[in-house]
Amino acid sequence: MKVLLKWIKILWILSALINFSGIIWLILGSTANFQRGIDLIATVIIIGLGIPSLLLIVLSVILLVRRWSPQRGGVLGIFALIVSMLLLTPLLYKSVDTSGWLTERVMTDSIQITTDGHYEYNIEVVNIFQRNSYARLYLKNVTTSEENRIRLTLPIYEIHGIGIEKVNYWVKLEPTSEADTYTLHTTKDFPLSGERFEVDVINGQAIKIE
Repeated sequence: MKVLLKWIKILWILSALINFSGIIWLILGSTANFQRGIDLIATVIIIGLGIPSLLLIVLSVILLVRRWSPQRGGVLGIFALIVSMLLLTPLLYKSVDTSGWLTERVMTDSIQITTDGHYEYNIEVVNIFQRNSYARLYLKNVTTSEENRIRLTLPIYEIHGIGIEKVNYWVKLEPTSEADTYTLHTTKDFPLSGERFEVDVINGQAIKIE
């Protein structure tokens, strides 16, 4: 009986730890590693899965601290507790959206071609509505198909809403008198309109024009 009790407690503790890791994963995923607030969908998941898991863990801790033994409680009840935690854990992991955290969440406008016909381009807004958000210019050389992305110093964190149509033109990239140097400006359809940059394609730099 002592050996059985020992293995039951080991399995019980492992189940609680595994279930707790699922709760941590859920919190990290729901907040994109604390880069955004918890939205409505994440709130529902936390209420439906996170809170029941936490209650089972708390109950397990209380019973273990009180040194539960089979003589003082039902073994089947404890196994039901263990199985419940193990069944909830995969659901906690599967419900986590890793975009904006482990993977980038990218929003783009429609592809355009510069008037000189040298580049396809659009703007990529990465992890919008998060503290780690930023923007970059996507370029594709029409002749060589070489792709490049150039970081733009836009205050994306100031955007609180953005309209999406079937066709969106958020930036315009216009050639200058210098080869591979362009002027980029954000359009009125973009929340941060009127921002201007000088883009050096060769060096991969975008300098803001004040």
